[in-house]
Amino acid sequence: VTASGRDEGRPLFAAIRLSTTCLVAVVGLSGCSVARYYKDVPLRGDPSALVEGQSTKSDVLRLFGPPVQITHQTDGDTFIYTYERENYSSFHVQDPITGINWFTYTRQLDNHDRLVVLFDYAGVVRWVAVDHHTEDMPVL
Repeated sequence: VTASGRDEGRPLFAAIRLSTTCLVAVVGLSGCSVARYYKDVPLRGDPSALVEGQSTKSDVLRLFGPPVQITHQTDGDTFIYTYERENYSSFHVQDPITGINWFTYTRQLDNHDRLVVLFDYAGVVRWVAVDHHTEDMPVL
């Protein structure tokens, strides 16, 4: 209390109370969602175990299981293995009465691993390509 008899701390207290009330209202009117989506299965074998010119279709099937996709070509087949991963998070601030969305923040990350194995007409591995990226995804 000052010499004039007024309480100088009262406006500060009112501002803090108003800020706290607004924060509670925003948190109470917001929503958050986190999702993870995985398609297919992680590559289970080691692609370096395949030897071009020596490994066969049965070797590939034994190491990696059935492929996601098989393409037939005039000079041989191709086995394609994929593993896709998507991480998604979203934060919404919405008016509970009108349903008006005041603010939305969304973050979506997706990556994949892919293995492609080409065979010659006799079923021997002719070419192998692998691409790993799911390990690079940050945690949401």
